Amino acid sequence: MTSILPLFPLLSSHDAPTRLDASLSLIQALPSVAVAPSPGIINTSDDDTPYAIKRLVKGLGSSNEAARQGFAVALTELIARLPIDKSNSVLELILTTSTPPSGADSKEERDLLFARLFGVHAVFRSAIPYRQSTPDQFKEAILALHSLSGKKSWIKESAYWVLIEGVKGLFALEEADTPSWRKEAGEWLVQRLLVDAREKAKGWGPDKVALVLALQKAGVKADYASVLAPTFPSGSLLARASLSQLAQALKGTAGATDAGSTSAGPSAPKQGSNAVKTSKGGNSPTPGQAPHFVWNEIFEAYFPDGDKTVSPNVQDGNSKWNEVWRILVDQSLFAPTSLPLKATGFALLTSALTKISPSEVPGLFGEGVMRTFVNHLRKSGESEKTLQKVAEKLAVTLPVFLDTNPTVTLPLLKALVGEPHGTLAFDPKTLERIIARLDIKGVRGWVKYLRELALGSPVEDEEKVAVQDEEDEKIVATRRTWAFDQLLHVAKSGAVVKDDELTAGLLEFFAVLGWFNVKKSGKGARSYVPTPALTPSLTSASRSRFFSVLTAIPSQPWLARAVALLENLSSDKKHFTLVSQESEDDDIQDQRKEVTALYKLLVGEDDRTKTGRVLVEGVLLLSWDEENQVGETIESLKDCLPPLFPEVVPSQSTSDDEDQEMEEGEEKLEPTTILVDLLLELLHRPSAFVKGIAQTVFAGFASEVGEQALELILEQIRPEEAQTAEVDEEDAVMANGHDHSEDESEEESGKQSKKENKKSQKDKQKAGKGKERVLFDSDSEEDSIDLDEDDEESDVDVDEDFRNELLAALQENGIADEFEELEEEGEESEEELLDDDQMMALDAKLADIFKLQGGGKRGKKAEQMDDLHFRLRVIDLLDVLLKQNAGNHLLVLVVLPLFGILRGISELDKELRLKAGKLLRQIVQPRKNHPAPASPDSAIEALDELHEISRSVEDKQLTQVACQTSVFLVRAALSSPGANSSTSTQIATLFGDAFERYFLNRNAKTRLQPALTLEFCKQSPACAWPLFDRAAKLGAAARPGGGEKNTSPFRRMQAFDVAHALLLSYAKLNTDQSKADIIAGLPTLRSAIYPVLSGAAASTITSFDAGRLKDCLKICIAAVRITTSITTPEVRSSIWKPDEFSTLLEQLRESERFKTAVSMQAVLKQVIAMLGVKPAPKPSGVAKSAAKAQAKAEAAGAPVAGVKRKSDESEAPEPTPEVAKSNGKKNKKAKKDQASEVEVEVEVEEEEPVEPEDLSGKKDKKKKRDKKKKVTQSN
Repeated sequence: MTSILPLFPLLSSHDAPTRLDASLSLIQALPSVAVAPSPGIINTSDDDTPYAIKRLVKGLGSSNEAARQGFAVALTELIARLPIDKSNSVLELILTTSTPPSGADSKEERDLLFARLFGVHAVFRSAIPYRQSTPDQFKEAILALHSLSGKKSWIKESAYWVLIEGVKGLFALEEADTPSWRKEAGEWLVQRLLVDAREKAKGWGPDKVALVLALQKAGVKADYASVLAPTFPSGSLLARASLSQLAQALKGTAGATDAGSTSAGPSAPKQGSNAVKTSKGGNSPTPGQAPHFVWNEIFEAYFPDGDKTVSPNVQDGNSKWNEVWRILVDQSLFAPTSLPLKATGFALLTSALTKISPSEVPGLFGEGVMRTFVNHLRKSGESEKTLQKVAEKLAVTLPVFLDTNPTVTLPLLKALVGEPHGTLAFDPKTLERIIARLDIKGVRGWVKYLRELALGSPVEDEEKVAVQDEEDEKIVATRRTWAFDQLLHVAKSGAVVKDDELTAGLLEFFAVLGWFNVKKSGKGARSYVPTPALTPSLTSASRSRFFSVLTAIPSQPWLARAVALLENLSSDKKHFTLVSQESEDDDIQDQRKEVTALYKLLVGEDDRTKTGRVLVEGVLLLSWDEENQVGETIESLKDCLPPLFPEVVPSQSTSDDEDQEMEEGEEKLEPTTILVDLLLELLHRPSAFVKGIAQTVFAGFASEVGEQALELILEQIRPEEAQTAEVDEEDAVMANGHDHSEDESEEESGKQSKKENKKSQKDKQKAGKGKERVLFDSDSEEDSIDLDEDDEESDVDVDEDFRNELLAALQENGIADEFEELEEEGEESEEELLDDDQMMALDAKLADIFKLQGGGKRGKKAEQMDDLHFRLRVIDLLDVLLKQNAGNHLLVLVVLPLFGILRGISELDKELRLKAGKLLRQIVQPRKNHPAPASPDSAIEALDELHEISRSVEDKQLTQVACQTSVFLVRAALSSPGANSSTSTQIATLFGDAFERYFLNRNAKTRLQPALTLEFCKQSPACAWPLFDRAAKLGAAARPGGGEKNTSPFRRMQAFDVAHALLLSYAKLNTDQSKADIIAGLPTLRSAIYPVLSGAAASTITSFDAGRLKDCLKICIAAVRITTSITTPEVRSSIWKPDEFSTLLEQLRESERFKTAVSMQAVLKQVIAMLGVKPAPKPSGVAKSAAKAQAKAEAAGAPVAGVKRKSDESEAPEPTPEVAKSNGKKNKKAKKDQASEVEVEVEVEEEEPVEPEDLSGKKDKKKKRDKKKKVTQSN
């Protein structure tokens, strides 16, 4: 027995494989069972088998769900091997053990009820009752389960499921294993569970329905007409006449008497109800609740053995499957307002997808299903959100189901959106996922369905005509617009499979509906006859979809095919007429013919010629859409083609015109300039098609674009620059050489800057109030856009043309003259000037006039939005220029206009700033093929302008992009083939002047300095080296031209930081030239920093605090290290003069202001040690006291007490204990200070010279710690 005891805990494991392995090991560990030749022929004389049976039966009552499963499996396998004479006691043991004792609590009772359920199920699975000679044990097990189903409502469904499984097991036995009493048992089941008066009184529920279906399928003979009466008198549960009652029975409310239906109380769940469990305090269903198992029996009745390839099996007397689903589910579960029932319906619908034939799936979406499905996918109300996740789960399940059943996709789509129960308001995302599952045949069928939906059904008689005339036009327009959008989705979506034939069909469909009327219907394009006829708005929508399809597909060769399509349809006068008579205008036709003639000259397969054809094709297609409005565009195209293709396209201008232009001295336009002018004219149209054509053409000629054409583009996006008052104020301060600002700390300038920003914005708003502005300059959300009501009239600029048109309309009706007469007479007349008809005619004319005017403030906003979108499309052209060639030298001219856009503050231009900033960062990012203009002058001019702009930039967020832009321009200038040594000097002078202006003006508003100068020094140190002496002298507070100025210490430290950064970056080059320049410049740095240090030590300059002095000393450390790495000790001493730094250390120690600045003195010691001089030790506390006493005594002429020779020290009085203790502490502190000084001295003395590549001033910390440790140990 000891061998099987460890296996029982494993049966309770939550891991299923572990439980199965433990069950197998337990069976194999029982000796008599393991050697049994077959079930029922074993020797149970051993003690382990009875113990195992009792232990397993008792374990079924465990509260651990995993334990119940593990013990039930092991019990089933074990008792299946028992002999017949030994198996009779197992069921009795299970029923006895699982009987709840009196006084048991609810938890214990629950566990014992589950123990009985699992135990009886194990008995049926082991087939013990079927091997008995009598049906007594079978009946006992059935009655035990039947009794168990009445104990609690929550166990009823499970008990009936086990009961029906036991019945199925009996009637599923092979003929050889069938007991003789099977027929008798079947009759007993019908009599006891169905006919019995007690069962009749309980009514019908899903459990009893499942039992009847199982008995009928098993072939149990009975008079079912009387058995099922009076609820189901037909004798068949699935008969058409029984479906209504069956729907009630599946909800547990059919045929129950009052006693049976109210025995559990009004608040308890009704017996047999298959509604899902609900949460407390609401009707929301419990997630994951599965439908009742009776539905498996119903599915099995129509789709036996899970065969989904056959049609539903309709037996005699049963109704059709569609009727069953419509009544039992669509009308019963989805029609009521009960959310739990609807949740059950959704779960049942999901389960049905895997059980029924795919051809029957579209029939599942009836009226109730579709209404509930659509409403709960919209998320439009609190009540609908309850089943939102359930509906979304079904929406995700459908595409997965269609992956394995593609033939169902098209019928399902039609069921979701078409008649009789579909709706066009179905979730678009779900539709897109379903459409993506269509194969090419399904896509063609879907397109055909959408075309028929857009065209409408043909009308045959006058009665239908009257009905359609009464149909709401909005509904027809909505349906057709939806069909147009779905057709466009097919063309645009990459997930939808399509071929050229399908795409050509879409273009033809939209072309016919957009431009033509069919004279007589026929096949192909002549079949596109809409009924009723399209309205003008739908005709325009069809044209728009035509161009959208062209935008979604590659330009070549579809543009040419589209042009040919329109020309062919237009030339077929026999079958088609143009919708708009303007399209038949002779001028338009002549212009198209001229352009077509030029188009035929563009032959060739080179990229340049193909791009030219795309341009012509795009303009020709545009002429079909805009008609009379495209005349100027066609003329511009005719002027553009000859310069671009002079060899094949003849020039339209004469020699006299050319001579006249030359005589007038006008600059000759480049071919690409004329092209760009045409593209900009096209981009004023808010069309994605035009935008795509413009970008394609510009990309084809991007390599030929010159400065003239680029300047034309930049003029469209360049913001208007105004000379600010701050810059003028700075210039005045620079000219006078001084300012009158308050002597405030520079560190607090951030707060003052914010106040000044707010004040300046208020001033701008006051100054701009009442004036017409193209772009807004205010940050406010409403004040910058919505003007006050009192000023609305002043915002409308009424021109003379509008005034004249309005006056003419009034004069036409004789009103203006009469008003003038009344004004002259000064009288008012009550007589009506116009009757109703005249007033209506006048209103129509006035409406047209005011509509053309634009509506005042609203028209102004529309113009601003149009201008914004136009500039966005122009920036896209610059993006194309960058993508074609990132090293194009013209990009140097682009950066400043883009940076100017980033300076804007209008909320309206936020999208423009985002796009401009993204493009600017892409241009200025470091790359190998850097732009290199032929002459550095353009880059230097742009750099100068950038510095000028930076003087008024107060936004810190622009610092990074401004630094990148400046470095980009510097590299462009230096990369130019025309660059020389003077170029570097010129660039350094620009940066130096800009930094000096910032340095000398304490009221500078810019937030880009000194970041611009620092980045320049770090990225281009060789070019920036002339700044070194200038920055060092500025740090020393030396003004240009001599004299000194009380410059802010903060600014002076910034100057030293510039020199420091430049020194470190230039030293990293490690070239002979850099070493020579550094040696020549270091004396200037030393001469600038040392007076600052010595002046602070002598207390003559009080502006530098200890922190700034420490920073200056760190700069000295870095400079000394560089000096040591590139020069000899003699040269180093001559440059830095170490003795003066030793004297400086003594001065700082004696200074009242800096004597406590220990960290600063330690840094100075490092400087002295690096210069090769041992600093003087710091005097101890006793030595300091003695020195002071001696000096005081000498001044008084008396001997000094306490200062004696060593031989006299013994004569001094012995100190008291308190004094001795105090002196001991002082001596320890003095020793500690001396030790630390020795450590620093030795550490610095042992420091090795720095290699040229190690210029950062950082040494290996581990080596320092090791050296310091050695010195401490030696001490």
